[in-house]
Parts: sequence; structure tokens; C-alpha cells
Amino acid sequence: MTGAISLEALAAYIRDAFRDVHMDARTPDVFFFAGDERQHPFATIVTRDTELDHQSKLDRPGVFRLNLCVGKDSFQKLFPEPAPTVDFTALDVLLPHPVHARMFWLSVLNPSHETFYVLRPYLREAYDLQIGRGARG
Repeated sequence: MTGAISLEALAAYIRDAFRDVHMDARTPDVFFFAGDERQHPFATIVTRDTELDHQSKLDRPGVFRLNLCVGKDSFQKLFPEPAPTVDFTALDVLLPHPVHARMFWLSVLNPSHETFYVLRPYLREAYDLQIGRGARG
């Protein structure tokens, strides 16, 4: 691992890599929407624990979690079986989302540049899925 990509660089990439991405950064967390969709993000960067989502221990200094909503097939290829125990605090490890895995969200804490490169096709998939949902909407 050569070091984590910064939260700011990650957010800029997601905002700029795809057409018509809206970035909502009104809170310490960042939400990314595609097209006219503004209720269900295709990606998020979360920087803090909440009452319902604290398994990643995001209140550690400098720790953030990138989350992507992918399709069922991709999710099941990445995570074919539910793991009996998952260390949701591990940095730079692709994991099912600690709360929203059943909706095919994956996550990674402080991804390295290498891990983010691996995640880019999944980011494209998450974006394309949201664009497709908007077209059907």
C-alpha cells in the first residue's frame, strides 16, 4: 500500500469523472448523486459515526469510508458468502457495508490509490445504475 488517497482527491475524482454529478457536502459527509436524482446517492464518503452506523469507528482521526451501491451480481462476486465475522475497522480493505450490505453497498476505509483503481469499475457501475434508475423513473 502506497498510502491512502485523500478524502478531497477522492471527492474531486467522483465529482469530475462522470457527467452531471451533484455533490452534496453540506454535512461532514459527502453524497454523490447522478442526473436529477437527489434522494438516493450512488456513492458516499462518510466521516463520522452515527447511532446506527458505528461499526467502522469513523471517529478515529483521519478515517473515512467510501461507500458504493453496486448491482447484485457484482456484490455477490465480491462477497459470495456472508462472512461470519468482518473487521469493519480495517483500512484499505474492500468490505460489505456494515449497515447497507443487503442493498448491495460495498465500502472501504481510507482506500489506497491501488485499491481505488480496483474500485473504479464499481464506481462506474454505481453511477450507471443510478442513471438507469433515473431514466426509468
